Amino acid sequence: MKSYRELYNRSKKAKTVKSLTPNYVKWEKKGQQIIGAFISFNPVQSRLGGSEYNQYIFETDEGLIKFALGKSADSEFTPQLASGIVYAITYEGKENIAGGRQVNRFNLEEIGIADQVDNTETNPLTDDEQDDKK
Repeated sequence: MKSYRELYNRSKKAKTVKSLTPNYVKWEKKGQQIIGAFISFNPVQSRLGGSEYNQYIFETDEGLIKFALGKSADSEFTPQLASGIVYAITYEGKENIAGGRQVNRFNLEEIGIADQVDNTETNPLTDDEQDDKK
C-alpha cells in the first residue's frame, strides 16, 4: 500500500467503503416506518423553542440514518432503547394536547439482536442458521 488515497480508491472500486454520515429522516406520513439497529442518541438544542430533544442514529438496510421523535416520545422511548437491538418505529401521526400544541405519536417494537441480520438477507437468522455460520 503506497498511500491512504490508494487504499480509499481501491475500497471505493471494490464497493467496500461504508458511509458513516447518517441521512436525516423526517416523519411526514402516518404509517412511515424505520426498521434497524439502534446505535446511539445525542441531545440537541431546538432552534425554535430552545428546549433540548434527542436525535437518534440507527443502522438500517439503507445505511445509517438519524431522526428525531420529539420531546414527548424521547421521555417515553429513550430509556427502553439498547445499542445493537433491532427495532421497528412506526409514525402514527400527530396528537393534539393541551394548550393547542401537538405531539408526534409512535409505536416502538423490539425485534431482536442486530447479529441476527445477515448482510445478504433481510430476514433475521434463526438460532440454527446462526450456528451453521460458525
